[in-house]
Amino acid sequence: MMIIRELTPSDRESFFKLTKTVVYALENKDFLIPMTEEEADATFRNDSKDVVLGAFIDDILVATLGLFHDIRDYTEVLPDNYRSLNGAEIGEAMVHPDFRRNGLMNQLVESLQTYILNIPLDYILATAHPDNISNHLILKAGFTLLKVFERRGYTRNMYIKKLH
Repeated sequence: MMIIRELTPSDRESFFKLTKTVVYALENKDFLIPMTEEEADATFRNDSKDVVLGAFIDDILVATLGLFHDIRDYTEVLPDNYRSLNGAEIGEAMVHPDFRRNGLMNQLVESLQTYILNIPLDYILATAHPDNISNHLILKAGFTLLKVFERRGYTRNMYIKKLH
């Protein structure tokens, strides 16, 4: 049975185990920029505004999707009209290789969209390597391609979804 729930500090080890498995299985390692230890420390604090949802099958974390409020990495590449607005980034979209193509990410997107309705955001960002299949899911979720840019030395498509 699958359960979707918000990850807690006690899930940190499972999160990094999933990350390691996903990165190892990637044919193109540029597809994922993994969360750093410091980012995880900030995200998995009990007082963090960030949320990472996890899909668990038989108590094993098999997929994640997060919403991150600190978008300082994008300040320089955002158009001026977005810089003063309240935005967040969707990221850490990962599915264990053994559980891909089962609709897990679609279910996580739906769950996260329900969460987003309850917080005051003007827009959401999403980024993906230009060749990553996740681009299709991002567009399907109603995002618009804003630009192609470099993040931490990796080429990324930047998508935006206006909420108001």
